Amino acid sequence: MTRDPVGMFEHTGNEAQVAGVSPQRLVALIEAGACDDALLECVGYPAISQLATRLLGWRLSRGAPAIRLARAQGKWRARQQLLARRDTSSATEVFRFFYGPESPLDAAVGDYFSLRFGQPRHLVAVCLLAQLPPEDKPLLDIACGCGHLDHYLTSRLDPLSVVGLDLNFFHLWIARYWISPGAAFVCANAAEGLPFADDSFSATICSDAYHYIPKREQLNADIRRCAPGRPGIITRAGNSGVMPNEGRECTPEGYVEEIGARDIHIWSESALLQCYLERRGPFELAQEDERTLAHSKWLSFFWNLPRQVQDKPQQAHHWPHAVGVLGINPIYRRIDTAAGQMELRFEFPSIWYAYENHGMLTYHPRRVLLSRAQLESLRAHRFEPDFPDLIEKFVLLGLPRRFLPADRPPAQMQ
Repeated sequence: MTRDPVGMFEHTGNEAQVAGVSPQRLVALIEAGACDDALLECVGYPAISQLATRLLGWRLSRGAPAIRLARAQGKWRARQQLLARRDTSSATEVFRFFYGPESPLDAAVGDYFSLRFGQPRHLVAVCLLAQLPPEDKPLLDIACGCGHLDHYLTSRLDPLSVVGLDLNFFHLWIARYWISPGAAFVCANAAEGLPFADDSFSATICSDAYHYIPKREQLNADIRRCAPGRPGIITRAGNSGVMPNEGRECTPEGYVEEIGARDIHIWSESALLQCYLERRGPFELAQEDERTLAHSKWLSFFWNLPRQVQDKPQQAHHWPHAVGVLGINPIYRRIDTAAGQMELRFEFPSIWYAYENHGMLTYHPRRVLLSRAQLESLRAHRFEPDFPDLIEKFVLLGLPRRFLPADRPPAQMQ
């Protein structure tokens, strides 16, 4: 659904990190029956090793001849490591492929996707999404990334149908095969308008991306057209009044004016996170005052609240972060002990990740020891009486079935 080249784009600035292939070229390959070649044009990237850069220097290693050779090598690697193992590989292995040392993509983004299910921004989003009842029409997830929220929506006890939209085709490919196979996905640029008919959706969400999107007047007009009078959710929108700034941030008042809805609920991320940890509904919170919101970096918005939710807010009988297949939180480094136990140590993967997600320290234990019996139950897909405590501490998370490597099978959440 895009006229632009299908490349790999930096997720905060929409700048091409890997030059893309034209839609016309993709259509020609598909019409010729060369579907794997078309896919490789989208998911293969120039593989430039650090050794090549040291030998050739930065200029020569990024020159046209070297890039053509690196792209050919990258497609070969993608064919061998992704396509040939598509049915057996895990999401974390795929993330390592795309965000490894030879990739032009930012390794920090790989950490962002690999560890997202325990991040404050994810918990805040599912806290609000848990309020939405099932509808006949699908929900639209704008700038859906690799489909982490779509996994929750399509896997919960009262699932929603979902359409995810994102600029990056390779993100959607990961979402479709590894993260949220129950959702549908469309590759398009939200800044260029939503390619959907009027009144197509029951609700919309844009999480951790809204303030990066240009031309938001057009986007908001399309949201009103595609989901008229329906619930809208924006989470983790940056407040321009609190430094540092990134993307195209606004003040709380500026966002409200952009959205253009009457009844808008606004929360700080810290308030919603605390609400989630206390297993309270977000609409139980008193409205934060303007001064508090003005000094909060990350903001969330909910408008067109359904009448049934206003009358009776949804209660979280099950932890939303436990929806899916139960597995060990990948933020923990695993150390096998001589006694057959496993020591889990909470470790941030980088200083930047710690800065971005320091709130995780408030609800993750630093060190946990899993017994041999607990590990055997996880591997045997048995749900044990002591697992709820580990879920409440975020040691165990609900994950997509194909998220973790097969050598450490998780247990099905009952």
